Amino acid sequence: MDKIFTPTDLDGIGCAVLAKYYNPDIKVEYCDYNNVNEKVSKFLDNNLPLGDLYITDISISDEVAQRIDDMPTDFLLLDHHATALGLNKYSWCTVKTMDENTGLQTCGTELFYNLLIDYGYINRSKRLDKFVESIRDFDTWRWTTLGKRGMLSKNLNDLFHIYGKDYFVDWCLNSLLSNTFPSLGTTEETLLKIRQDEINGYVGKMNQELYTIPLCGKICGVVFANKFISELGNRLCKLNPEIDFVAMIDVESCTVSYRTTRDDIHLGQDVAKLFGGGGHPKAAGSPFDKAILLEAVRKIFKE
Repeated sequence: MDKIFTPTDLDGIGCAVLAKYYNPDIKVEYCDYNNVNEKVSKFLDNNLPLGDLYITDISISDEVAQRIDDMPTDFLLLDHHATALGLNKYSWCTVKTMDENTGLQTCGTELFYNLLIDYGYINRSKRLDKFVESIRDFDTWRWTTLGKRGMLSKNLNDLFHIYGKDYFVDWCLNSLLSNTFPSLGTTEETLLKIRQDEINGYVGKMNQELYTIPLCGKICGVVFANKFISELGNRLCKLNPEIDFVAMIDVESCTVSYRTTRDDIHLGQDVAKLFGGGGHPKAAGSPFDKAILLEAVRKIFKE
């Protein structure tokens, strides 16, 4: 059985699109840092691991990696987060933060794309190149330096959140297979305009609710937010230059997303890793236990 484990952000979804592009029957298991080890372990417990098996754009614990290493599996792990570099000790893991050919930060979608080409599963094409580059530029936030050329990256991320992961995967596949990518139709343009108005309103609201705390030797802005995370974090940092980074707490998913616009901090290593997560210098995340929410409820309603 061919299977891919991949996260639910745009980069992880990009890996799912490429997987479906080369094999429409591949099984996609969406996961995040709070459940990836559990899901991979469950797969090892309940399935005979035959076929092409991938873990993309996310890392696993050394304990799970060691278990895979001791089994006759065909797993391949591809990640680009610096906090996962230790997994390179396993022959089936490839963790790279930079593309040696371009000198740019890479992403899970780009690593997976190059692997599929190297294996002869797909052929390189201009439309696939553009798709991968757009996701890479969004994931590394390079799109903000490209002017109008970078808007496709933002548009893809906005459409992903508008459509949801399943419909977005289908939309990407249809546009790639029909050679219409990266053109956007009237429907997409209208939806994106409505979306941007909503984002602008949400950023203004969250900016009013932001408060600051000392964290990891820095000044951190904190908000409770569950939408538009990347753009929200970037704009809050620009609107509040006194903070070093922003932490956006999502109580629904029990995760914290970190963003910064500064170059003197590595959020993945200096912040997120301390709380069981990981990520890039300017974008990272970590999970927290649901018991924390239950404790908050008890304190709110204590007699």
